This record gives sequence, structure tokens and C-alpha cells, in this order.
Amino acid sequence: MRNKLIFLVSFALIFAFAIPVFAQPVVVTFWEGMGAKLGTTLQTITNLFNKENPDIQVNLVYLGSGNEVDSKLLTALAANTLPTMAQVKGPWAAMLVSKGVVAPLYEFPGFTQLASSIYSPLLVAGTFNGKIYTLPFNRDVFDLFVRPQMFEQAGLTYPKTMQEMAQDAKLLTVVQNGKTVRYGLGFRTTYRQFTAVAYQFGGSYISPDGKITINSPQNVAALTFLVNLVKEGYAYAKFDYFDNELTTSSVAMLLGGSAELTYDLSDIAGQSDGLVMVPIPSDVTFKPMLHGQNIAIFNTATPEQQQAAWKYLQFLLSPDIQLYWAMQTGYIPVNKQVADLPQWKDFVAQNQNGIGTIMVGLDQSADYAPNLPWWTDAREAIRTAFENAVHFTMTPQQALDWAQQQAEQAYASYNAK
Repeated sequence: MRNKLIFLVSFALIFAFAIPVFAQPVVVTFWEGMGAKLGTTLQTITNLFNKENPDIQVNLVYLGSGNEVDSKLLTALAANTLPTMAQVKGPWAAMLVSKGVVAPLYEFPGFTQLASSIYSPLLVAGTFNGKIYTLPFNRDVFDLFVRPQMFEQAGLTYPKTMQEMAQDAKLLTVVQNGKTVRYGLGFRTTYRQFTAVAYQFGGSYISPDGKITINSPQNVAALTFLVNLVKEGYAYAKFDYFDNELTTSSVAMLLGGSAELTYDLSDIAGQSDGLVMVPIPSDVTFKPMLHGQNIAIFNTATPEQQQAAWKYLQFLLSPDIQLYWAMQTGYIPVNKQVADLPQWKDFVAQNQNGIGTIMVGLDQSADYAPNLPWWTDAREAIRTAFENAVHFTMTPQQALDWAQQQAEQAYASYNAK
């Protein structure tokens, strides 16, 4: 009986060792906010990565807009349930870095080579205290969208300065029977819309010596410029997107981010007139505004998950993937090598929507917000001030003076913690 038992145990052990043991893939959870075509494009890329890396499984978790991703990250931080990696905006990333939960990317193998392949201005949003903690992914640039046939019929060329844009807005506005049926210019009453214009007037929010400059003369001049266009009836401003106005051809120019192109083109589907992106006009200094999100990896994940996430991030920022991403979405190909690829050059040459504009002036560009953990409150104050001025409840000077006070209070409150 004893010999039989020994035999059975020995047989079981031999059988067990004879069966190959397949390790489970390392699971990476990626919180993102890419909707519609942007989301399907990201899923296609991720599927390819998972196929090429069977030892890693990247799971996308769509949470809604970028703002929703940011707010849910703070909730997850409090609950100690952060994902492996996520898309983040600069000020929110600054808050997370200050909490010590963001893995320092500069410590990962191959970081220097990857960072050197990215346009320098795009690295600013991920830099905190001189160290890079996040890297850019879905970054777009603010441009001017124009309806080419409307310009051609009016005998106009595309504006290069703000004053030219104002004059074109006047000439392209159509009034019938006392009602405006087409506005020359449309813009949203958001923080980033105002910031994009303020930059072209030489404006900024933080001076080189660290002072808050929201109510600077340059910013007041930019806000006055936009308010006057609305007051004179040549521009239409609202908080929501301009889907209906594009569908009804009731606006000739729009200020917006390059990643909005895919959505805007669907709004004008079937129309004879097209849509072309041109660089944002500038009077003082040409400084295109960058917007969008970076990617952070969290040190709350296991070391294996962090390394897997880093491999995925390297894949996302590789030339071939950035080429595909830019061609499908209108986002900037953040890898500098893309600009020299024949596929990109052919795509730009054949594109009828001015896609090449997203690469214009990248070396002179600036991010939409300072990397300050308290800036989210300041940003909201600037947005509210913009709305108040455009709706004539405050003068531009009053509105920005108020926003200045709110930002100074936010800064003081943060430092008092």
C-alpha cells in the first residue's frame, strides 16, 4: 500500500512538472477620456500593443471628458484606488505629484532617449521642480477654423493678425431683415479660448518672477478685443460647442483646438463648403497655445505594472504610432521624427483641411496653464470672468481684476495648508 502511494505521488509530481505553466499577463489599467473616433483609434492602437506583447494586458477605462478623468483621479487618490496609469492635465498632475503618487518617469530605462524625441515645449506640462513626471500624448494646438467658400465669395484671404480677423468677421457677418443669419466669428466662453487669444496679445498669467498677472494690460486688451466683437454683432459667443452653427453654416470662422476637426467635419458632412485650419492670428507675438493631456504612471501600482505601463507609453509615443494617431485624430504628433516621415508629408500635402497647421510654430508654443496645484481654482475664475465680460455684466478690466483676486486667494489658501 505504501509503495503504491509513493508511486501515485511520484506520478502526480512528474505529470505536474510536465505541464507547461503559462504566466498570467501583467494587467495595466489605463484611465482615459477619449470619446467617439478618438476612443476607437486609441483602442485600435492598444489592441495592437496587446497583440505584440502577450505578457501585458492593457485595459482602457473610458471615464468621459478630461475634466472627469481628473476629478475621478482625486477621488481615487483619497480612496487609495488609483489605476496603473491615466491621462492628466498639468495643474491636476501638479497636485498628484505634490501628493507623491506619480512615478518619476525620468527614472525609467530609456527615458532620456524617448524625451529627446519629443518637442521641447510639449515637455513643459510634465515638468515639476525641474524633473519630468509625465509625458505628452493627446496634445492639440489652438487654431482658427475657416469656411473657404465664404472667404472666396467675399474676396478675402485668411487673416494673419487679430485686426485682420476682426475686419474679416465684420465683412463675413450677414444680417437679413434685422436678424443675423451668419456671424463672422464664433468662439466658446471657456478658459482655453480666452487664453489662446491672450497669448497672441502678449499676455500670460504668471510673470517670470512668479507673480500672478491675470489682470495685466495685455490680457485686458485681449478680452476687450473679444468683447467688442460680440458687442458690435460680428462675433457669437457661447459656452457649448458650435455643432449647430456649423451644420447651418451660420458662422464663418471658429476659434478651436485641432482635435475638434474630426467632430467639426462630421457637422458639415454633405455641404459644398469645407473647413480649413489656419494658424491663430497674432498681433504682438505668435505663441500657439497647447492644450490636452499627458500620461502619468502611478507608483501605487506594482513594480511589474509600472514597467509594463512604461513599455506601453513608449509604444504610444513611437514614430509609427504617433503618425497613425495624428492622422486619425488631429492631435499633434509629439514625436519629432514623424515630421520627416514620407507618409506624414504625403498626408499633409493631400489633406484639404490644413492639417499641417498643427505643426506650425511648435517651437514658439506655450501650454494652456501653469503647472501649479492650485491653478484649477484660478482657471475657473478666469473662465467666469470671461463669461461675465462677454455677457456685459462686468467690464473687461473689472472681470480680470476679480479673477486676479480669486487667484491670489487660491494661492494663499494653498500655501496656508
